[in-house]
Amino acid sequence: MSRTSTPDLPSELRSLWRTRPVRTPDDSRIAGVCGGFGRRYGVDPVLFRVAFVVAALWGGAGVFLYALMWLLLRSAGDEVSSGEALLGKGRASGSKVTAVVLVVVVLLSAPTFGGSGETLLLGAGFLMVAAMLAGWYGLHRRTPEPPAGWAEVSAVRPSAARGPDASRGRAPATGAGPWRATGAPQEPGSGPGAPFGPPVPPSWDPLGAAPFAWDLPEPGLAPAPVEPTRPRSRLTKVTLGLALIATAVATGLSTLGGFTWLDTTRIAAIALAVVAGGLLVGAVTRRGYGLLVVAGPLVGFVLLALSVQVPTGGWETIGDDRVEITSPAQLDTPVTHEVGTVTVDMRELELDRDRSYSITNEVGEVRVLLPDGLAVQADCRTEIGSVDCPDPPADTDGPILTLDITTEMGSVKVTR
Repeated sequence: MSRTSTPDLPSELRSLWRTRPVRTPDDSRIAGVCGGFGRRYGVDPVLFRVAFVVAALWGGAGVFLYALMWLLLRSAGDEVSSGEALLGKGRASGSKVTAVVLVVVVLLSAPTFGGSGETLLLGAGFLMVAAMLAGWYGLHRRTPEPPAGWAEVSAVRPSAARGPDASRGRAPATGAGPWRATGAPQEPGSGPGAPFGPPVPPSWDPLGAAPFAWDLPEPGLAPAPVEPTRPRSRLTKVTLGLALIATAVATGLSTLGGFTWLDTTRIAAIALAVVAGGLLVGAVTRRGYGLLVVAGPLVGFVLLALSVQVPTGGWETIGDDRVEITSPAQLDTPVTHEVGTVTVDMRELELDRDRSYSITNEVGEVRVLLPDGLAVQADCRTEIGSVDCPDPPADTDGPILTLDITTEMGSVKVTR
């Protein structure tokens, strides 16, 4: 009785990586990742493009995975992937600058889903990455072997033949004279003992009546036409350089020039505007598709920052703010901040009765310094970030201070 063995998970994962897709940049939109997946697993590449776009909007997972696949999957005809070429393990058609940019994009987009999982956004991005990787595994289970013709798609370009004959596209000649089959009779006067050498064919023979003219050598093969290589565009490098310069200038104006309204969101928006200008130029010249990889994380960051509700008071309360509370009457005025670090010092406070105090900071850190003997009940909330607040007090006879601390994106820390 024959017994069919089911491959275990490690074997399937090794097979998945061994038969992983090969990027097809010739018929692609950006880098050929979706085209490679579609060709490997027999699925329309449009479905993969839609999946990456949806994942990019869901926690930034699509940008991370696309950049990672661009870095780890080799292009058709290359020896290794861009990531392996960056480590010196072989040759790849992409430049090392592109590989370095991809590494930066992977590192910048990874924290959008790789946090502690305290918020819905972080958890959603991590789950989207897990779902897409599970979908890849499911496609491999459905199509474990590459389709017919996959060897031609993923084949490495053969190295150029050496020698002058190989460059002309024909085999080297083995002799100086015309080729003749072994044992064929020689024409009169063409043997080694002929006194005057082989006869010369007439200069004009319209019917080809001279039999010794039939043995002329075949004409050599015409060399294959060389397709002109399209010069590599510098649009991506120039645009990224201008974006870095604009970011550096805006950061310097914000920190050294006193332009406090230039916060992180607006600096990122300036860089995004420069990249968007490069994309507009690339749309006309059909170049600069690599800028999409950089534009994705910038768009996600700017949209996330703009989604934070800013109070109607404007941008007056931007920067670091420190409040010292020494009397209970000061607790009647809540703290409302927008962007920056808020420090509330209550170490000199003595309560006369139970009181409550509210602290709101839209983006940034909130620090509260408490005296040792003060009973505090803290309600700390944050949408994106971390919270470190004391536990509710045990039974106490003294007055209790109730803290209501809220931040949209940042951290809250209450210490004594």
